[in-house]
Amino acid sequence: FLGIEITRNRSNRSIFLGQKAYTEKILQRFNKPISPKEKASIPIPLGIKLEANNDQSDPKDIQKFQQEVGSLMYLMTKTRPDLAYPIGLVARYMSNPGIQHQKLLEKIWKYLGSTPYYGLNYQSDALEIQGYCDADWGGDIPTRRSTTGFTYLFRGAAISWNSKLQTTVALSSCEAEYMALKEAIKEQLFIGAIIANNPHLEEISSYDTIYTDSLSAIELAKNPQYHHRTKHIDIQYHFIREKYQQGISKLLYIPTENQVADGLT
Repeated sequence: FLGIEITRNRSNRSIFLGQKAYTEKILQRFNKPISPKEKASIPIPLGIKLEANNDQSDPKDIQKFQQEVGSLMYLMTKTRPDLAYPIGLVARYMSNPGIQHQKLLEKIWKYLGSTPYYGLNYQSDALEIQGYCDADWGGDIPTRRSTTGFTYLFRGAAISWNSKLQTTVALSSCEAEYMALKEAIKEQLFIGAIIANNPHLEEISSYDTIYTDSLSAIELAKNPQYHHRTKHIDIQYHFIREKYQQGISKLLYIPTENQVADGLT
């Protein structure tokens, strides 16, 4: 289905979604090594910061860079949430990639070559959908904007995920996390609409829980008078408080080391 291979294991009561054929195809297309026997690490180094290229790149290099990122992006949006942040990061510089951006893209290719068979494995347990939301405050060096990351898990694997640059600059980590919650709750409402309109999904027990590692963002959602330093936050973000007060969204704290969405920022 759309290049996605579906493997059903009846004895384990699981379904695996992967894109092995597509992964091998793009690795071969761009002459990248396939080495699944190598131990898989993380896609890119932790804490890496990129800056804009001050020189003008060769048009052929730009085109090749864009083609590679585009091929990886299709894979990332279907079955590889582990690539969401790395691909989103290099995609910010597609218009004029420099040497550091090309080197980082090569690291992503190397990671993909060692993990060509990764995918989404859904189990038969857990009837609730759980959301995880995180933000990287001011992580984008050129703009000083933060990255929003969220994912929703059902039956042991992701059913929705996103990693993208926020549209405005956050003045604090609390604000960055609060802005990220807005995007997570929008997705939560979308998931709720799908459940409400599909009788086959009636068995889902709940989908209202979102975990965040920011206690200050939770307090801000609970109390409009939480802190005078947050009074400047745009009105659009206070729809978080509205959904919280309506009981549509439950915001729960989770330590950073257990934050599933951390890899998306």
